[in-house]
Amino acid sequence: MKKVAGFIGLAFLHLMIACSSVTPQWQPTAVTDFKSVAGKWDGLLTSNDPRVLNYDRATLVIEDTGACESVITRTRTRVQGMSVDYGVTDVFAEKGKLVLTDGKLSTKFEKGGQMTAQLYVDPASGERMLKAEGKNSQGFTYSANLKRTGDSASAK
Repeated sequence: MKKVAGFIGLAFLHLMIACSSVTPQWQPTAVTDFKSVAGKWDGLLTSNDPRVLNYDRATLVIEDTGACESVITRTRTRVQGMSVDYGVTDVFAEKGKLVLTDGKLSTKFEKGGQMTAQLYVDPASGERMLKAEGKNSQGFTYSANLKRTGDSASAK
């Protein structure tokens, strides 16, 4: 009986620890300069554009100077017999120059698209996220919650 009670107690402890992990409490934070957000940011893309699939990824690379590159990629899974292949296809890419206004980032890209991005920080963990919203030259809207995935480099 002692072993059963100990097992139940241990299982309950694990359950409490698993449930106590807190979801981030994102708070908008002003961007003070481009260096503070320089690097590679990545996340899932959502859009009202019928050509966008629900697993397309958005990547935004920001340089210290404010120059930026945005790329949308799509991963295709191919299964042939017992072999599985994952291929990444560039769907769209364009470059721009960010402007910093009232603590937010914005740009008009070279192909006519535009984007604004707000930095959010979780005070408990220090984790950062860029919430990007944009519109392409055809008027379709896009959004992505981007997490920093690396230092400045090509978006591709």
